[in-house]
Amino acid sequence: MELLTRQVDRVGVFRPLVHDGPDRLFELLRARYRLAQDPATVYGMDYHEASALQAEAGTDELVSTLVDRFHLVARDYDVVLVLGTDYAGTQLPDELSLNARLANEFGASVIPVVGGRKQTVESVLAETRNAYRAYDTLGCDVLAMVTNRVAREDRDDIARRLDSRLPVPCYVLPDEPALSAPTVSQIGHTLGAKVVLGDDSGLARDVLGFVFGGAMLPNFLGALTPGCLVVTPGDRADLVVGSLAAHSAGTPPIAGVLLTLDEVPGADILTLADRLAPGTPVLSVAGTSFPTAEQLFSLEGKLNAATPRKAERALGLFERYADTGDLARRVSARAATASHR
Repeated sequence: MELLTRQVDRVGVFRPLVHDGPDRLFELLRARYRLAQDPATVYGMDYHEASALQAEAGTDELVSTLVDRFHLVARDYDVVLVLGTDYAGTQLPDELSLNARLANEFGASVIPVVGGRKQTVESVLAETRNAYRAYDTLGCDVLAMVTNRVAREDRDDIARRLDSRLPVPCYVLPDEPALSAPTVSQIGHTLGAKVVLGDDSGLARDVLGFVFGGAMLPNFLGALTPGCLVVTPGDRADLVVGSLAAHSAGTPPIAGVLLTLDEVPGADILTLADRLAPGTPVLSVAGTSFPTAEQLFSLEGKLNAATPRKAERALGLFERYADTGDLARRVSARAATASHR
């Protein structure tokens, strides 16, 4: 989207299939690029509708319906960015083939993105090559490949080996923990927490880990890590004050404090806490530490319209590891060919 909006004035977005509820990716694109497109035109249908239509009338009818809805968007824009299915919690058989067929029907070039997180080098290499072959065999015009979130120490090796094994460029991006880290605000929203202290800047901090308070203060301070969220019963005023004092001294800077048991220190302690680390968030939840921990460890931050700083970081990461000049030329060449046809 960043490259397209630099080249043409009118860029549309189309998502053939979406889950129920707000779509964070379109909302992110709409906010960042000030899109005026009617959200009702962005989506083909939700996964439940697609699954039912495919079961009742077959894949041809599903594809035909989605193609018709795509063209309603395409007629109003110079170029359309199509976001494929996400392979998450769907009931559609063989999503890759469906994506490939839709791309061909739309006349769209393809940039497959392969996830490499927590995979070995050999696994990443095989999966990336298999993805290219699958789309190529199905007749797609593959512009480039992206292999995302590989182990940082493996990134250069993977990039070197893929460069000699694929006929198109493959941009290999290392995992960046801060991009998948939830913000304090996102955690508070998920847990239904009350904000006791903190400002908007503090609530936007990334949470890079969790430290659970139970030890005596001297031992506890040694367990703090940069960007951690301190989780402690609300009656442990010593840990609250100690954590914020450590943050104020920069040894280390923490993301914030989460109080459990629906307990909050008294007004005098909160006043001291606010003076020690102005803006640093202190949240409160009703539950105990164990169920709260279960929820915390299942969280992963997502790019959305409320995290513009993360979007900038993601773009910076891509600019660093991808040849965006070459990709822009490839996109321009395909667009020109499509216009000529």
